[in-house]
Amino acid sequence: MKISIIIPTRERAEYLGASISTALAIEDPDLEVVVSDNASTDGTRAVVESFCDPRLIYVETGRRVSMRENFCRGLDASSGDYILFFGDDDAVLPGQFAVLRHIVERERPDGVSWHRMTYGWPVAGYGRKPGGLRFFRDRCYGAVSSYDPDQNRSHLLACRLSSMQPSPNIYHGCASREYLDRLAPQMGVWFDSIIPDVNFEYRSTLTGGDFRHIDHFITINGYSPASTGGAHAEVKQPGSAEEKAGKAFQTENATDPFIDVIDHALCAPLAFFGTLETVRARSGLTDVQPDYAAWYAFAHRFGRRTPSRAADIDRILAEYAERTGTQSEWEAARAAPALPEGKLRDRWIKLRAQATSFRRSTRIGEENTVATAAQVADTILGLDMLAVMDGRMTQRSAWANARRRASGFQREL
Repeated sequence: MKISIIIPTRERAEYLGASISTALAIEDPDLEVVVSDNASTDGTRAVVESFCDPRLIYVETGRRVSMRENFCRGLDASSGDYILFFGDDDAVLPGQFAVLRHIVERERPDGVSWHRMTYGWPVAGYGRKPGGLRFFRDRCYGAVSSYDPDQNRSHLLACRLSSMQPSPNIYHGCASREYLDRLAPQMGVWFDSIIPDVNFEYRSTLTGGDFRHIDHFITINGYSPASTGGAHAEVKQPGSAEEKAGKAFQTENATDPFIDVIDHALCAPLAFFGTLETVRARSGLTDVQPDYAAWYAFAHRFGRRTPSRAADIDRILAEYAERTGTQSEWEAARAAPALPEGKLRDRWIKLRAQATSFRRSTRIGEENTVATAAQVADTILGLDMLAVMDGRMTQRSAWANARRRASGFQREL
């Protein structure tokens, strides 16, 4: 059974090599790594060609396209039975990949989700606590559980996104090709809105399927000044890398034939809401009604925190409310408190999780990249997850082993 790792990229040659190296460090002949290059001009091809591995495939879009189209291009070039996407500043944990293969070969689910670690690239003046990884006791060496994403339908419609756990994804998650083809709105178009991973998550939630979740780390979510996600926050420096990434993202999306039914104005909550409304409209699910007041409040609160975008966000919401006849819900959202119900609970859960965790530096020698982060994570996690899965070790013992192995790395707060 072949598994495809797809890395969409655009103008991030300085990060890409480290990400590719983590995928090619996996000792698995039934693996392919597809790099889908969105017409980069920064030497991305040379970075890919610096690797000599027959499992590595390079494809190029030929012209600058949207993120959605680049995801589709990579998927079209792949041949695996299961598909896994991650970004060009992210990583897979080579030593934990056998856990994923064990699940898909034994159970053949529609998809598998897992926890992702978070790594900030140590770029001067960027990010909080970069160059390290946090290990959470309750996210390591846990059980494999079955779920139907349709169980999260009510949470999605009510905008209780933090309650959608576990949830399917193809970005830091995987899905079978058969399920992707079955879910596709049309042949060769696996995603029909601007944010492909959220499109897949919401379409799966409204459609259902046979999924597995593993309480363990398989990949690392990296963030850097070039990250698209960072462009969806308040950008404080005009001309910064984050602002440039955001403008490029908007320009590329403007030419996409599957543009969302709502302009998201570089607002993550609007992007989530727009994806839901686009999936509903294009899937004939208009009888499935979201809680508009909750969704409007979700996006409006983001505008309160990002004054430079508040006017655009409120204008977009007001126009959509008028188009859909939900003006009363929009007015209720504007009167909603700044702190939503459940936010304090979410913060308490986060603090409690940190109390049973530890953090280590990911520097090895003079290098600190997502590739060294993957090495540190694999060294600390070891191969104990496979032993836990087949009953040879308890979760408690595996965590104790990880704590002992972590003593060899520099501690961070």
